[in-house]
Amino acid sequence: MVPGWPYSIVAALETGRTSWTAVQDAVRLEPGADVAAVTTVPIREVVEQLVEAGQWKPGDPHVLVVLNAGYDAPRSAHLLADLPVEVLGRLRSDRVMRRPAPRNEFALATPHWAAGHPSTVASSFSAFPPPGALSRP
Repeated sequence: MVPGWPYSIVAALETGRTSWTAVQDAVRLEPGADVAAVTTVPIREVVEQLVEAGQWKPGDPHVLVVLNAGYDAPRSAHLLADLPVEVLGRLRSDRVMRRPAPRNEFALATPHWAAGHPSTVASSFSAFPPPGALSRP
């Protein structure tokens, strides 16, 4: 591995209370690569191998795929929709879950709990981004 180059790493996690992992694959991401497409290939291979080996059977819980921040979890879930997987993705700290309502005469006033001081609790997303965080074209 070369420091500073982006890699997509697939690792299997053990069940239960352990920190052991087994690296399954590591792929260098070329500049401009479709990260979701590159990442889902080794995930697909691992899950298909589990099914073929009888390690997963119909009726078993789905295989949990955990994606780090920066990966497109909804797109990855779409690309893996035909497999028995559940995709869980971490959000980057700058992600916003929804955009503010458009300004018009029917817009609701800002809720009383949203006005005032910013939250002192750190969170991975905010329903009310700081002013200027979302620029409109």
